Amino acid sequence: MTRKTSTGRVCSLMVLAVAFGLAPAAWAGETAPAPEAKAAAVKPEVPPAMAAPPPASIFDEMDLWIDKTKAPFPWFKWGADLRFRDEYFNAAGLNSKSPVKGTKGDETNWQRIRARWWTTVTPVKDVDLNLRIEWEGRHWSAPDGTPTWAKEQVLLDTLNLKFTNFLGTPLTMVLGRQDIILGDGWLAQDGTSLDGSRTTFFDAARFSFAIPNASTVVDLIFIDNKHRGNAIVPPLLSFKTNLIEQDERSLILWVANRSIPNTEIDGYYMYKDSDSIAGVSGTEDSFIHTFGARIAGELSDHWKYRAEGATQFGRRNDQYLRAFGFNSRLTYLAKDALNNQFRTSFEYLSGDEPGTTGTNEGWVPLWGRWPQWSELYVYTVAFTGESRIAEVNDIYRLAFGWTCNPTKKLELNADYHLLFAPQNQKQGTAGFSESGAFRGQLLTFLANYTFTKHLKGHILTEFFFPGNYYTSPKDDIATMLRGELYFTW
Repeated sequence: MTRKTSTGRVCSLMVLAVAFGLAPAAWAGETAPAPEAKAAAVKPEVPPAMAAPPPASIFDEMDLWIDKTKAPFPWFKWGADLRFRDEYFNAAGLNSKSPVKGTKGDETNWQRIRARWWTTVTPVKDVDLNLRIEWEGRHWSAPDGTPTWAKEQVLLDTLNLKFTNFLGTPLTMVLGRQDIILGDGWLAQDGTSLDGSRTTFFDAARFSFAIPNASTVVDLIFIDNKHRGNAIVPPLLSFKTNLIEQDERSLILWVANRSIPNTEIDGYYMYKDSDSIAGVSGTEDSFIHTFGARIAGELSDHWKYRAEGATQFGRRNDQYLRAFGFNSRLTYLAKDALNNQFRTSFEYLSGDEPGTTGTNEGWVPLWGRWPQWSELYVYTVAFTGESRIAEVNDIYRLAFGWTCNPTKKLELNADYHLLFAPQNQKQGTAGFSESGAFRGQLLTFLANYTFTKHLKGHILTEFFFPGNYYTSPKDDIATMLRGELYFTW
């Protein structure tokens, strides 16, 4: 990397660090009271009931003003947000000496600026028209030779009609482009996995029926996702960008029961039918049936849990599919002055057994291809050639985590993951060992800071130390650093 590139990246990250360092004083507006203020608190000159409230800071006044502008009419609401990210990766493909400098090895540094504006119009009671327009610009600082600005689309990532209490029944319908999250998002959250967190939408029709007096909601969802996101409306400004690798038609039946206090019980069936697209890397022909169940709740005031398991069968790229997955977490809430929380997680996702010709046992995460526990490792599985981006399988994961709040505005998170491979489905191929089963260790650190109600930020860093599952040249330590500022209107 040239000196100019390194300097630009370091300066960009230093700006974020300075912003966070000055946060308590410059943003929070928390200063020590003057001596006369303390005296007044002991011997007030006016009765407490008549004393004037403390003056609001300029940021409190701004928050109140923004809130007042968001619903100027009873039938009209709107909002917007602006997100700035600086992301740095080193050896994400575990090969710092990759001949393709900066892509699968060495260094990658980019800035992402996402802007969104949305509105809800309610022409009559229980009928909403929802619209959101989105653009994200991406600027590359490294590797050398990368275009400074990448050409990006302008999209309507939300465009739907929502009917509540349809015809006087407990039925809610959402018809059109929409975001969908089911449960913890393990299998259903991101319908556009190739553009990162820029968009997550589904082109779908969702019908939610609340069964009277049963604490049960039944969701029936039909999905029609095209690889370029144009099933309902084409991009407003298009550069022929693929949002997924194939065209998909899907059906989801999700039943959620809340009849037991402090307990969530969900059962589901998901069907996904994919058609490959000529010339698109990683495209597939498949039909996949998934049956699963989820339970989550509170064991006591201090203990929370969740567990989810599912089985899959069907065909994928001319092979029979037989797969299984399980995900769980147990959390202890200390409920002390620092709000300490301690968690442990276990996850198993089956892998393709090398000796079974014609059958694929590899788990398919469906629409769960997003960074559920690591922003770095979702790129590692792709850049090492193991699978598609964020398509993690063939893994045992045991994790331990901690969260605390040193102040009301600051939240700290740290997690340690041990990763194993039950099958070593890539054994013997370049960069993968013959029989090693230990994928490696992952450390993640996240600091969230709330400057004001409408301005937040975070700093995230991750380190992956590869184990004997990998071998030279894919055995270098991978690192990732991200700073974010997020403004909402």
